[in-house]
Amino acid sequence: MFLEAFLILVRTERNSGAWCPSKQATTEPEEWIQIDLKTVHMITAAGTQGRFGNGQGVEFAEAYMLEYWRPKLNRWIRYHNSKGEEVCTSG
Repeated sequence: MFLEAFLILVRTERNSGAWCPSKQATTEPEEWIQIDLKTVHMITAAGTQGRFGNGQGVEFAEAYMLEYWRPKLNRWIRYHNSKGEEVCTSG
């Protein structure tokens, strides 16, 4: 499903200020945001924010993981830090 880009922008309350999965998230990577940067880039930071929803509740991702696509390998690769450890951020 393609969504408007503004739904994944931080520091905004537009349309409740968040992208949300279509169903309750689980520990399996069933819901995702995919961004096509068109060319190879080095990503140095990623950030998330919770959703205030105009006072209807505070919601936020308790954890997320990062994966990237390598065209030559034709697969997604889970991000690891410089020590080779898999990174899964948690709140």
